[in-house]
Amino acid sequence: MFKSIRWKITALYLILILAALILFSFTLKGFLENYFINKFETNLIRETKLVRRLLEDEVFNDEKVEVIDRLAGEYSKDISARITIIKVNGRVLGDSAKDPMQMENHLQRPEVQEALKDGVGKSTRYSETLQIDMKYVALPITDRNKVVGIVRLALSLSQVQKVLSQILWKLIKSGLIAISISSLLVLILTKRISSPIEKITYVAGQMAQGFLDQRIRINSQDELGRLSQAFNNMADKLKNKINEISSEKNKIEAILSNMADGVIAVDQTGKIILFNPTAEKMFRVNEEDTLGKYTMEVTRNHRLDEVIMSSFNNEQEVLEEVEVIYPNERIIRIHVTPIKSKDNDKQGAVAVLRDVTELRKLEQMRTEFVGNVSHELRTPLTSIKGYVETLLDSDDYEPYILKRFLQIIKDEADRLEQLIVDLLDLSQIEAMSDGLDKEEINLNEVIEEVLTIMIPKAMDKDISLKVNVPEELSTIIGNGSQVRQLYINLVDNAIKYTPDGGKVEIKVNEDEEEVWTEIIDTGMGIPKKDLERIFERFYRVDKARSRKLGGTGLGLSIVKHILEGHNGKIEVESEVEEGTKFIFSLPK
Repeated sequence: MFKSIRWKITALYLILILAALILFSFTLKGFLENYFINKFETNLIRETKLVRRLLEDEVFNDEKVEVIDRLAGEYSKDISARITIIKVNGRVLGDSAKDPMQMENHLQRPEVQEALKDGVGKSTRYSETLQIDMKYVALPITDRNKVVGIVRLALSLSQVQKVLSQILWKLIKSGLIAISISSLLVLILTKRISSPIEKITYVAGQMAQGFLDQRIRINSQDELGRLSQAFNNMADKLKNKINEISSEKNKIEAILSNMADGVIAVDQTGKIILFNPTAEKMFRVNEEDTLGKYTMEVTRNHRLDEVIMSSFNNEQEVLEEVEVIYPNERIIRIHVTPIKSKDNDKQGAVAVLRDVTELRKLEQMRTEFVGNVSHELRTPLTSIKGYVETLLDSDDYEPYILKRFLQIIKDEADRLEQLIVDLLDLSQIEAMSDGLDKEEINLNEVIEEVLTIMIPKAMDKDISLKVNVPEELSTIIGNGSQVRQLYINLVDNAIKYTPDGGKVEIKVNEDEEEVWTEIIDTGMGIPKKDLERIFERFYRVDKARSRKLGGTGLGLSIVKHILEGHNGKIEVESEVEEGTKFIFSLPK
């Protein structure tokens, strides 16, 4: 409860009021006590003087004890005080409260000694005779300027104490009433102070939880009112600033999330503070699992970590290509830039990662392609050039030799032409891969056209060309000329690499989604080690035999590109000297 400022203020006020009342009570008590005692002494002295005047005519000797004792008793009743008559030698001659004959000598009493010395004796002490606190006043009695005795009056202080007790009790009751009233007023006052503070605290808590539309409604013109206005102004500016920061943050997050490049940022200790989605895909981790870790722990690549920290330590941009093995082999180009504060202090580094594996493969493929094309073109050209030069060297050739040379030149020219045609076809297919002119295609008609072209070739080699195609096939959507070339290339390959007297079969079937075609031959077959590469450009299993048969090494590459453009798939099954089966599908 006392954690509340309201109760702290209330308790403080009450403590101050209580302290003030206690101080006031003790001060007043002391003042009244001194006042009443002084008043009491004054009255007592006046009464003592009166009694002394009444006793001045008496003879103070031992024979007058009874008379003096009787007078002391009578006078005591009139003034309601104890009267003691003492001889100058200290012997008690009369006492209103006790038999003087039984009383001890009073010469050494303080008030008696003071009266003999100064003329007036006063003392406040405990009376052994009456067993109570008494106030004593003593005056000397003279006869012809000679002290013959002492008259002493004593009065109990109980009356004074009783009056003081009554006053103190009234003060206590008044204090309790004052405290009650003050408590009520303090509670009302602190409520007016604490209530706005509680509102401010509540709104601040709501804003801390993200509810930035909360505002304080305090209409007073005091400090709390001005504080609420300042708080509301601060809240408006804070909301605008947070919205601005959130907007910028969302933009940055959108950019980082949609970047094709991976982004890794580290702090001055080398620990990761940012790991964008592309980087997550590269290293197959989640950003939550990377934050606060070192780059080496996440990427498991020592060189990548070295490049990032080198840029940070040397405060220079670094551009380098790094080979990454985990989680799979890739080549990554990393561009690292150090992060600096406005004061030019090192804060960390940011690395932009770009996967250039495919680019490097394409560059390698381009290099190999140029080399292969050059080689494939050079071979027939060299052959043509050689035979032409041979013919030009002499005019004295037999007609049959001349005819054979010219036939070789024609065959090489045909092979050169076929190579150029295949290159143009491949280039055209690749160029059209993103924008094919597609139409509805009847595969029965396509296969009939293919058979019309291929049957003469099969007959020349005495090859049995068997067709197993349903009478009605579902149509597909694609480019008619390319689908036709797909079938021609595969059937032509099957006939070309099947020995004379062999068999080639075309089988077609379909399921709910695709049309499947199998082209089976009993040819030379393909070794298992070559199966993965047969769709590469210019790749030949048996180069000498392939050239002899007129192959360019581009037919299956064209097949692969046509199927990719039509969202199709192809598989190969083959055994050496037993034959080959190409299985491909086209979506309906």
